[in-house]
Amino acid sequence: MTIPEPPRGWWHRNRLALLVVAVLLPVVGLGIPRVEWQIGYSMAAEQTPVEVADKGTLDLHDATWGPIRSGEIDDLTGLDMPPDTRLLAAAIPVDPADGSKVYCNSPRLVQQSTGREWKPVRSEIGIPYVAEERDLCDSTTTEPYQMVVAFVVPDDVSGPFWVDVTSAEETFVRFSIDP
Repeated sequence: MTIPEPPRGWWHRNRLALLVVAVLLPVVGLGIPRVEWQIGYSMAAEQTPVEVADKGTLDLHDATWGPIRSGEIDDLTGLDMPPDTRLLAAAIPVDPADGSKVYCNSPRLVQQSTGREWKPVRSEIGIPYVAEERDLCDSTTTEPYQMVVAFVVPDDVSGPFWVDVTSAEETFVRFSIDP
C-alpha cells in the first residue's frame, strides 16, 4: 500500500509565480521612477536663448525668424477682457529653410525685470480663429507664415518684455519688445 502524499500548500503550488514577482517587483519599482526622472530632467534641462537683434532676423532651427512686430491693442470691442488688464500682441514671421518643417511650442511673454510669464490667449477672450494667424509653429508647411499671439497682462505691468519661442532644442528664439 502506498502512502498518499500530503497535500501541497499554497506557497509550494505558486512558487514559480512568486519567484517571477520577486524578480520583477524590484525591477519595475526602481525602473519606472528612473525613466520618469530622466524624462522630467531632460524636459527641464536649461535652454539657452538666442536673442534676435532689434528689428532683425535670426536663422535658427531650419528657419529664419523675424522681424517681430508688436504693440498694445487699443480697440477691445467685442473682447472679454478681465478688468484692469491690457492686451499686447506680437506677429512673428517664420520662413522655413528649403523643405524644412519648423516645430515649436506656443510663444510666451516674459517681463524682463521680473521673469514673470504669460501664455497667449485667443479664444479665452473672444478673438476669433483665423487660419492665417497661427499661434504656434506650423509643422505641416514649408512655406513662410507668421505667428500672431496675444497676451493679457495687468495694467500695472510695464516692459520691456521678451517673446520666447521655445522648442525641444537646446536653444530658443528670443525677441525683445517694449510696446
